Amino acid sequence: MMDQKNYDEAILYFSDLAQKDPHPHVKMAWASAYAARAGVRIEQIYSFVVSKSVKSPELFVASQDVSQKASGVVQFLEAYVQQWERIPSVNSRERQDLIKALEILKDEMTPGARLYGATLRVVLLKSSLEEGLKNWKAQKNQRMCTEQLRAYFSWGLRVLDGVLLLLQDLEVAFPARTSEYRHLQEQISQLKEQAKAVPWPEEDLCF
Repeated sequence: MMDQKNYDEAILYFSDLAQKDPHPHVKMAWASAYAARAGVRIEQIYSFVVSKSVKSPELFVASQDVSQKASGVVQFLEAYVQQWERIPSVNSRERQDLIKALEILKDEMTPGARLYGATLRVVLLKSSLEEGLKNWKAQKNQRMCTEQLRAYFSWGLRVLDGVLLLLQDLEVAFPARTSEYRHLQEQISQLKEQAKAVPWPEEDLCF
């Protein structure tokens, strides 16, 4: 069914099979059916490599206004997107299939399942980042008010939450690098907390 692109039938088949035999391989096959329906085939996604490093972001400081704060998060995320050209992108409907695939795998703690989940999560993150940055670029030269900036800032923090989940996946997939991934999680968590600590004005300001 997968080879014939009958993804709906494959999803139903693996859903029924998982009820009878919740083996990790069955769940991975079930998740891969959702991913394939989103246009992400397992033989494609392992082909991309992100090898460059991105400079660690400067932490937020109290003197930043809301415009600088929102721009800072967006610029930090944009640095990653520029290095992810080889990673496939999916639209909003297809992202729902990837989210479903990750829900299927969330309780699987085998390295293979976590690595597959991490790979799907990278596609999901990249697609969400591209869409958000495209909207940001379309609006940033126009008049923007606090509420609009708050929405972008909240979106940026949700993306960082996705990166934290990605690091948790990788920690299980590559236990020998646990200390490295936990250090990165601490850095991102610190960035989030300092960003959230910068106060927003009570009134709606426009820039």
